[in-house]
Amino acid sequence: MKKKILVLAGIAALLIGATVFALAQHPGMGEKMRGHGPGDMIEHISRELNLTDAQKAQVKTLLDAQQATEEQRHTKLDDLRKQIDAATANGQFDENTVRNLANQQSQLMADQLVDHLRLHSQIYGLLTAEQKTKADQ
Repeated sequence: MKKKILVLAGIAALLIGATVFALAQHPGMGEKMRGHGPGDMIEHISRELNLTDAQKAQVKTLLDAQQATEEQRHTKLDDLRKQIDAATANGQFDENTVRNLANQQSQLMADQLVDHLRLHSQIYGLLTAEQKTKADQ
């Protein structure tokens, strides 16, 4: 069981990292991805786990609460990417500046992973024993 959780957490970390990296590399891509809101996630989870209406409402509340934080974080990540681009334009490179910006970026990415896994745990806690078994598979 612990091994499954670690594998899932690792996969989630890779997906989040890849997403953030892709967003940072391709300005404007985030706006396209952000079009998929909490409703899409709820429908997916509901379909897979046969959530009750009460569970859907609880999941929606959790996702809505996290969405504002995620939007702010994406804005900060976009801004940091622009600052990194400016700091390294035309071959210029100041290691202290770049390292500082990279550290800020990595902290935001770590916060994003922690928030994502916390949300995953909160949603998992709303599930019935049968739904948890299905989710584990």
